[in-house]
Amino acid sequence: MHKEMASIEKDLSETFERFTQSGWRRKQNLGIKPSEVRVLLCLKILASQSDNGVSISDISKSLAVTSPTVTQMIKHLIKSGYVQTFHDFKDKRITLLRLTDRGETLAQQAMEQYKLIFSGLIERLGEEQCHTLIVLLRQVYNYFLDIEPCDK
Repeated sequence: MHKEMASIEKDLSETFERFTQSGWRRKQNLGIKPSEVRVLLCLKILASQSDNGVSISDISKSLAVTSPTVTQMIKHLIKSGYVQTFHDFKDKRITLLRLTDRGETLAQQAMEQYKLIFSGLIERLGEEQCHTLIVLLRQVYNYFLDIEPCDK
């Protein structure tokens, strides 16, 4: 049994490493970093759910990354013409974000590419296996969340 457990551990480790090496997110080739694409998509989704606008902390919470990390990406996206800032009309001290037309176009391209990737995966695996995969990946995600405090 111990030998079988070691084999499973090795296979799991190798499989996770393959995902890291595959760079499937980098294959989008949209001209910006994959992390910036995630920020654009997050901003697009959050903006569609809000009447007021989107703050850096909204994006930070949604992506589960620190505000300083998001701030650096937003600065680059603003400089590149994909995002613009504006002040909350109720409280001028609050800076909010929105996509420019250029940012909206890029976010839409990214969404279409993600849809193609995942529809191809559904075709390859079938709906039943995809549902199983979703359940398993959520369990893996929750496991990593549970063990995270042990690493600190």
